[in-house]
Amino acid sequence: MARHKSISKARWLASQKCIAEIWQQENLLARELQRIDRCYAPLLEQHYPKIDEHTRILEMFCGTVCAAQIIKKGKKTYLDPQLDEYRRMHPGKLPKGTHLSVPAEKVPHPDQAFDIILCFNGLDQALNPELFLNEMERLLSTDGILIIGLTVLPEAIVRLRYFCERFVGILRDETHPYSYSLSAACRALSRHFDIIEQVRIPERCVAESRAMSSEYALVCRRKTNAADCTQT
Repeated sequence: MARHKSISKARWLASQKCIAEIWQQENLLARELQRIDRCYAPLLEQHYPKIDEHTRILEMFCGTVCAAQIIKKGKKTYLDPQLDEYRRMHPGKLPKGTHLSVPAEKVPHPDQAFDIILCFNGLDQALNPELFLNEMERLLSTDGILIIGLTVLPEAIVRLRYFCERFVGILRDETHPYSYSLSAACRALSRHFDIIEQVRIPERCVAESRAMSSEYALVCRRKTNAADCTQT
């Protein structure tokens, strides 16, 4: 499938409202944080073992979980277009750090501002995924690492969901304006990064039950030469 056509701002705002309603569940915060710690912390330890107090860490679409808090050191920046709403929703629950309630497609930081960028289930919720990827490429430092967690679907299901999104609104997924197969996600990321590893997340770690879905973590670095995905 070719690149996604960007959804309308009205559609995106409606999806964000649905996501905010989900995050009102008080017990969801602790449950999701435990899942992220169990499933993604080993990837960070493997690919970026030397994290110190000067390591610049950005989490995109952090939601209320703010998974970067599992990293004990570093300068944390948490970004979500709805972060102000989440802080009102769960006062005192978000971790310490810099909080940015701004669009993910336009981040007020200079080029190569971060050594680690994390994004868990955010690519399919962006207003414009291509601009979002371009912004993460701009922000990642020369030796930095990007880890994207993403729910992927079979190609046929992706095409069906794309059709419903554009033409049959009553059947669309309200919280996920975009859908990706694993190959489509790799193609999208490869336009901006070298993918150095793809890891299938065990089913016990998957956050939600979406029919025929799988969850993957894609580990990326700034683009140098063409790189193949190495599946584990």
